[in-house]
Amino acid sequence: MNSSSAGQILEHAIRRQNVNISELSRRMNVNRRTLYNWFNQEKLQMDIICMIGQVINYDFSDEFKDEFLRSGVKLIIDENDQHPINKEQSQESTHYWMQKYISLLEDYAALLQTINSSSQQVVRSIEPTDK
Repeated sequence: MNSSSAGQILEHAIRRQNVNISELSRRMNVNRRTLYNWFNQEKLQMDIICMIGQVINYDFSDEFKDEFLRSGVKLIIDENDQHPINKEQSQESTHYWMQKYISLLEDYAALLQTINSSSQQVVRSIEPTDK
């Protein structure tokens, strides 16, 4: 490891890969604040380094050569892996979830309309009729 802290190395690699921090935190199932806290750490656990490397499709074995050798961890990066994220994929993901949300809202509005119609029919059926 060079003179930079482990957190700085991670942050630099993430930014170099044009990875969106919000998307990274979602994919890792951690809070954005947690990521920023990691960026400020002098040392990090190998599982964190490996997890980030896997998500962003980046091999940290050069930056953390001694740590990888000590731990015996071998990081395998699959070039065909669809999981790594970048800015374009993040935008696609945003569009996907936006469309999903709009569709859900439309379904919800239709359901409310059905419930409203059913309620009105029930009210009409129990109202007294003039004879």
